[in-house]
Amino acid sequence: MDQQITIGFKNCIDLAELMKKYDHSSGDYVTMQTGYDGNIYILLNKNIPERIDGMFVPAESNSIFAVLVLQVDWHEEKIIHEKYYDLGVQKMNYSFIQPISQGFLLVAARCRYNKGNPDKNASVIDLDGNMIREFCIGDGISQCLFHPDMGIITGYFDEGIFGNYGWKEPLGAYGVRVWGDDGQDIWKADKQIYDCYAMNVSGTGDIWYYYYDEFKLVKTNIKEAYDREYIPEIKGADSFIISEDETTLVMDKGYDANDEFAAKKILYDKLGDEVPVIFMYEGKECRVRLISSYGSKAVFVEDWKHMFIRSFQSLCTGN
Repeated sequence: MDQQITIGFKNCIDLAELMKKYDHSSGDYVTMQTGYDGNIYILLNKNIPERIDGMFVPAESNSIFAVLVLQVDWHEEKIIHEKYYDLGVQKMNYSFIQPISQGFLLVAARCRYNKGNPDKNASVIDLDGNMIREFCIGDGISQCLFHPDMGIITGYFDEGIFGNYGWKEPLGAYGVRVWGDDGQDIWKADKQIYDCYAMNVSGTGDIWYYYYDEFKLVKTNIKEAYDREYIPEIKGADSFIISEDETTLVMDKGYDANDEFAAKKILYDKLGDEVPVIFMYEGKECRVRLISSYGSKAVFVEDWKHMFIRSFQSLCTGN
């Protein structure tokens, strides 16, 4: 690879104006995720609960949720269709949204054990917000993606792995799990981790996850039952992209540098040297954060005002 990769965005989406268009502000923003279908999903809550002691996310919300679905042209990097869904009042304090065949999958990061009657923190709802089914997939969820051929893929942070909110035997103890779309246990990782910092799913169906405290990146295929470990030599990253040709990883540079990025070539069982990645728009460098990635598709935000989208075919060349 070159000494530096410069990637130019084709278009800039005014995120603040987009939210305002649907009578929302940044204060209503919960999360933005890309789905397996290539659409972008923005989850909104009109009354986001305050954190407990300023740190811990409450399990319940009992407030009005909505979702803005953006159908985009990834080649031209622009929105081609918008659809807004009012989901009405929802009990749980949802933190993740993914498309699923019947409508939306909503998942709350926290849930209480309730002395053996745990909160059901995963819900499949229709486009009007009506509950189709709900089930529990454990407390302390840090990552959640849905893949139609695998199911619900979840990563957990420390309280989901070691136990809190009443859990002595946490469902997230393995750090990374896969569930069926009705909550059945499909797969769990076989190594102990402390915190799943970031996750992605490649186009071939491999699950990639990056974890604390060893800061390793793992590629796993649950059908073929193999793991491959990589050492990115980056501490504290919270996002990464796998190029469509699966030749390159791009990752933020970790603690205090989440708006800086590096690319590394994937060489079967190891990673190549680090190469800085610079993002540009209209001749100016963008200080962006990677907000959402699903395979090679990624959504970036600058100052929570400007949104950029891009599908990376091969990060080795910046194409």
